[in-house]
Amino acid sequence: MARPENPIDPTAPYATFARQLRKLRQSSGSPTYTTLARRAKYSVSALSQAAAGRKLPSLELTLAYATACGGGREHWTEQWLIAQHPAGPGPLDGPAAAEVRPWSTEPPVPALAGTPQEFIACLRELKLWAGNPSLSRLEAVAFGRGFRLPRSTIGDALSRSRASLPNAFVVRSLVLACLTVAQRQSRIHAEEARPVAEAWQEHWLRVHRNCQRPPRPVSAPAASRVLAETVQTVVLPPRQDHALNPIGEVPHEQRLLAQALRELFDKLGVSLRRFAARHHVNPSTLSRYLSGSRIPPRDFLRVLVREASLCRGQEPAPEALRRLQALHLAALRARPTLPAPLPEADRLDELRQALDDAHAQLRRSIELEAALKAQLRELQGPRSPQPA
Repeated sequence: MARPENPIDPTAPYATFARQLRKLRQSSGSPTYTTLARRAKYSVSALSQAAAGRKLPSLELTLAYATACGGGREHWTEQWLIAQHPAGPGPLDGPAAAEVRPWSTEPPVPALAGTPQEFIACLRELKLWAGNPSLSRLEAVAFGRGFRLPRSTIGDALSRSRASLPNAFVVRSLVLACLTVAQRQSRIHAEEARPVAEAWQEHWLRVHRNCQRPPRPVSAPAASRVLAETVQTVVLPPRQDHALNPIGEVPHEQRLLAQALRELFDKLGVSLRRFAARHHVNPSTLSRYLSGSRIPPRDFLRVLVREASLCRGQEPAPEALRRLQALHLAALRARPTLPAPLPEADRLDELRQALDDAHAQLRRSIELEAALKAQLRELQGPRSPQPA
């Protein structure tokens, strides 16, 4: 006969959750922990401690215990989230709390978050809803989706001591990583994740606009005094963070490329210096790319298209990238002939573009050949068997 379980301490932090697990075990016929261990692929001690109430078991252990007793994964994931919340990222304050409680199978969306702190708290709630994956796992998932999101950046974006709003790229990458983890756990479908990511991007823009408050009005005497003191001391040069040099006297194809690059860059809403620092580019070099005096490398086009698409809350459009690559190739070919040989990087870009065009033409030829063969078989009809 199996030894009876120790009673649950009512003062234990997770006594309610432990009683729910024990009630589930009783409803399934009270199997022994040895039987549960064989079903759940966990040790007897781990399963026994999960229903003791002294600490919250991991989500994987909880789901293994529940499924071994015939419980549903979706229901017990929700119960685990409810139990974890007091020991999780901390309670929410303000209007954002009403949006994410009570826990449900729907992902939390910061529709009522009005401050950066409330928005960051909702980000922590989303991570918790996704099963509280580790920072390393989120980094790996984001890398698999094509985003570079270091663990230190994730920790800084989710920090309770952070006062400023994380940038749009970090928020979108983190949201997509959490939704991908939840999708792998069958908590959300692929077609449902896209509108959730778009909603997060829209709410980020709303909170970002709320943070940009107009400066306080200054009285006329005070403004005159400050202006007089400034003129008497020093004349400051104008800031060049947002100013772009005009497009110079360059070939027509190169001018079209520069205009297309500037249109995409204007949609980012960031300064030239900040964009250069984010992507490890010299600001003067970036200025030459946007003024047409220098043709950028091919990789720069992909970065710019991806950043512009993320700011609009969309996936990078292949059509926009192909159009930009066509302008880039035309600018390379129209560049005046120099006595010195072309740079190796530009030559490689031109060869890559030519190779891509050849592959595309080859694919079209193969598809056309297959379509013609299918039509030919339809016109010929079924062949009669040859006599022996």
